[in-house]
Amino acid sequence: MFMKQGLYILVSVFLVGCNTMKNDSLASAGSISIVEETPTINSYGKTILERFDTPFGYTRVAVNQNSFASYLRTLPLKPVGTPAHYFDGKAKPGENVYVSVVDMPISPRNLQITANSVMRLISEYLYENHEYKKIAFHTEKEKVNFMEFCKGDYSVDEFHKFMDYVMERMTTPNFCSELDKVRLNDLKIGDVFVQNNLNGHAVIVVDMAVNRKGEKLFLLAQGFQPAQEIQILANPDLEDISPWYHLKEGELLTPEWRFMTSDLMRFKFLETDGLVKN
Repeated sequence: MFMKQGLYILVSVFLVGCNTMKNDSLASAGSISIVEETPTINSYGKTILERFDTPFGYTRVAVNQNSFASYLRTLPLKPVGTPAHYFDGKAKPGENVYVSVVDMPISPRNLQITANSVMRLISEYLYENHEYKKIAFHTEKEKVNFMEFCKGDYSVDEFHKFMDYVMERMTTPNFCSELDKVRLNDLKIGDVFVQNNLNGHAVIVVDMAVNRKGEKLFLLAQGFQPAQEIQILANPDLEDISPWYHLKEGELLTPEWRFMTSDLMRFKFLETDGLVKN
């Protein structure tokens, strides 16, 4: 009897010691806190806010009502497990790429690619809030304004015609002309990681959370090419907190692209108008 108890105590001490060493090694690997609980993806959730819980110890940042940040956080999502579709109706495989799909119709033309997907989101927000004058973008040859384009017809159909017209003429450098550089520590919902070249890509921050130490997490959305529905990205490198990403200097590795955190930018008019404030 004594030998069994002694063996049990010895094994218990060994296991506790191993767990302690494991946690100590994880904690010493960097300044980021250990996440103690995998965030839940709620199948009942119909928006980003409802579907994605924050990891243990984190709470969502506050946002102004009617801001672009609030709009992004409450984007409608298709049911869990619904695949993203390309412009031609074909399904895009989602394993380790995306966790949800934004419920927003897509043009049947191959136009809503990369940065154009971000442009679509800001335009949809402005259109929903009747900020028609601000729906304007520079292309290679002209500045295209929705109010001039629609000639008084503010219908959804006319808006979608305008978006097709702009996206057909837009390049990533044109898109970046509407943006300003932002310091990483000033990251806000609505900011964009974008590479300013003809073959560049863009993802947009659609939600953020913070813990007591001030450490931040964020969610990303993207379209890609060929043209496809907008997706909430998975984080395959950190599955314990996926789909959340840690805010830290250096590389930002998404499932289909490699950014640097120095690629962070913001729409010029948002800060002055207060439409993106957290």
